[in-house]
Amino acid sequence: MAVVFVAQGWLRGKAVTTESGETYYSFQGIPYAKPPVGPLRFQAPEAPDPWSDVRDAQTERSVAPQTDIFTGSGFEGDEDCLFLNVYTPKLPEATSDTAKPVMVWIHGGGFYIGSANTDCYGPDHLIREDVVIVTLNYRLGALGFLSTGDSVIPGNNGLKDQVMALRWVQQNIAQFGGDPGNVTIFGESAGAACVHYHILSPMSEGLFHRAIIQSGCVLSHWAFDDPSVARRKAFRYAEALGCHTSDSKELLEFLMKVPAKELTDAMEPSLTEEEKHPVPLCFVPTKEFSRNGEETFLPDSPTNILTQGKFHKVPIIIGVTSNEGMFVMKDIAQHPSWYEALSKRFRVPVPHNFRIEENTAKYEELAARIKEFYFGTEPFSKDTWPKFADLYSDFWFVSGITQTIRKQVAVASIPIYFYCFAFDGNFGLYDMELGSNRLPGILRRKLNRCWE
Repeated sequence: MAVVFVAQGWLRGKAVTTESGETYYSFQGIPYAKPPVGPLRFQAPEAPDPWSDVRDAQTERSVAPQTDIFTGSGFEGDEDCLFLNVYTPKLPEATSDTAKPVMVWIHGGGFYIGSANTDCYGPDHLIREDVVIVTLNYRLGALGFLSTGDSVIPGNNGLKDQVMALRWVQQNIAQFGGDPGNVTIFGESAGAACVHYHILSPMSEGLFHRAIIQSGCVLSHWAFDDPSVARRKAFRYAEALGCHTSDSKELLEFLMKVPAKELTDAMEPSLTEEEKHPVPLCFVPTKEFSRNGEETFLPDSPTNILTQGKFHKVPIIIGVTSNEGMFVMKDIAQHPSWYEALSKRFRVPVPHNFRIEENTAKYEELAARIKEFYFGTEPFSKDTWPKFADLYSDFWFVSGITQTIRKQVAVASIPIYFYCFAFDGNFGLYDMELGSNRLPGILRRKLNRCWE
């Protein structure tokens, strides 16, 4: 039996044997904060309460409320979601045991879907590297990232949840054989942006020592909203729920009474058509306004913080995956009639952070220049898919990451290692989405059915 004592009480985990015959110890569903329910909704997380009995930590707990648009699984989750999981290759037997490096995974999902559960992020492979692994849930969507652009709902609660989890790691990870002085945080997509935000945030100082940023960063156009934009989104969202007000306190009072499922269901309908495509991103991190003396996670814009060098100087690995822009091709592949429409009026994306209003001469001029750079005079067709993928790869991932590298090396001499993951295997996501013939027939049909 695997039993560990942490600051809040005893935990009972389990030993797990991998397919290759290795054994590790699993502790799941550990609360790292009080349930953010009732009066704690839209508030910063608070430290968890202790428990008296031995707490069962052998199963995963609730994920954050969400509706997964990719799998079509419908609404799932519960507001009581602030749990983390710890996986260790060996529990310490004596104080002389050498502490192991700790890796804390922050999942992606556009700030509105995802979880730490093993159906996506199991430890079986990484645990072989003799590290202690921590995965965590955090609040998503409106509950995690809605902001009124003032001190009523400052926003970034999902990021503050992560800070609370990192503080829990500092306090307790030694009990699992981990070294609190050797913590690496890593994440992918929105999770990568979260990792990068911790490098910028004063709240995260001293809680980690290295970072791995995979396909996302604070300068990704989708990873930050100015407070004015966040405020417009919040009140448009309230209108979608039936609340017509321009007062932040009235909006908060209204949202406190709305069930979590309704809060989740209203996010996509509140978006403009531009905001819905290719991925319906609703609420994202924003600059904060301090509330009642609370800690502020993001006191300035990411661009200003990076330019001024006011970030934690830790070693970084940062990079992208080749052809990541192909994720937008799924819908087009399923609607052949779109080819003709796109060929007639093919609108290229202009990054939001350019702050150029749509349907203006300046916007159209810039869009035309971008189109010419990637496509020349060629129309949109199956033959130009690779160029389309290049455009969206740069737009969604490469541009922000290259800007980040330039800004950080200009003001600090910390190590930054850039990578591009370009392995093309037989079972990649694009094969699933686009139905590549490389997949064995039966498996291809099963995987493609996921998107039907």
